[in-house]
Amino acid sequence: MATITTWNRFAATANYVDVGNWSGGLVPGPDDTAEFKASDTTNISIISDKTVGAWLFNPGAGQYNFNITYNGSISFEGGGIAVNAGSVHIFNFDITDFTNGSTAGGSLIDNFAYLDFAGSSTAGAATIHTFGGGGRSFFDGAATGGFAQFITDASGFVDFSGSVGRDGRGHVTAGSIAGAGAYRLGADQLTVGLNGLSTEVSGPVEDDGAHRGSGASLVKAGHGALKLSHTGNTYTGGTTLESGVLDLAAVRAAGPEAIAFAGRATLKIENSALSAHHFGNLIDFFAKHDLLDLTGLHFHAGATAIYHKVNHHLIVHSGGKTDTLTLLSPHGTHFEATSDHHGGTDVFLVFA
Repeated sequence: MATITTWNRFAATANYVDVGNWSGGLVPGPDDTAEFKASDTTNISIISDKTVGAWLFNPGAGQYNFNITYNGSISFEGGGIAVNAGSVHIFNFDITDFTNGSTAGGSLIDNFAYLDFAGSSTAGAATIHTFGGGGRSFFDGAATGGFAQFITDASGFVDFSGSVGRDGRGHVTAGSIAGAGAYRLGADQLTVGLNGLSTEVSGPVEDDGAHRGSGASLVKAGHGALKLSHTGNTYTGGTTLESGVLDLAAVRAAGPEAIAFAGRATLKIENSALSAHHFGNLIDFFAKHDLLDLTGLHFHAGATAIYHKVNHHLIVHSGGKTDTLTLLSPHGTHFEATSDHHGGTDVFLVFA
């Protein structure tokens, strides 16, 4: 029978598995809920393998810190983490699992080792920092990133390749992605930006991963900006802009395939995204209310931009140099360029 077991107000030790630290003298199990309220002991260590249904943080709870030590683990098999008061910080040095329909809720997880979401679990609205030097985070089964904030350090990675998403078609989400680490998508479509944050990914966004797969794609949603600054990203399914800003700051930062507008959005192209003054991605479905922000190309006052409908080239002349973008616009669309005359740096492409 499932029970709610409360961490004691005056816990005898910081050891999660000490029965004397829990009401009723029982450590909560796979079907149980561990409740945390006010306590003098809020720095807790998990030094062996434990499974729980859920952690529930209720009024009176302050900041709780959980140290998952080497040879320790915690697995959530029920509701996962629910934060009604206080805050939750997990320091994972071995294994943390979310299975079935559990959620990481609003927790903060510093992952130095192995973090896995399986079944139909979700990262919820958590902040997940995957550290380099051994940090790795996985999504399997129908698990998804929800609205979580992902920060991944160099040599760490987040791997979505094992998830088929909630729809069974490989559609997964993340609130935001950031950092110098890798995001491995396999054959999945990752929709990112749902939490509205503006972030930069300087690490690779790529196909492959533990479950292999290719043809991964990226969808930019939300009102924030996503800056991609890794040269030669290898996700091969293309990029879709639904809203917000996609800022490209390296050659082939958006992978080798087309960038398609699918809503009101801005594509910002930095000078560093051009190779020999040529932008390598096709730009599809540029339409009314969309914006190409070319401020990163360091144009001079009086710059001009001309769209050639025959070859779909946008030719920009500035300071004795010519930059070329390939723009596949809706049939019959006409464009003009406007540039400032008080700093010589802004060029925007708009409807004529």
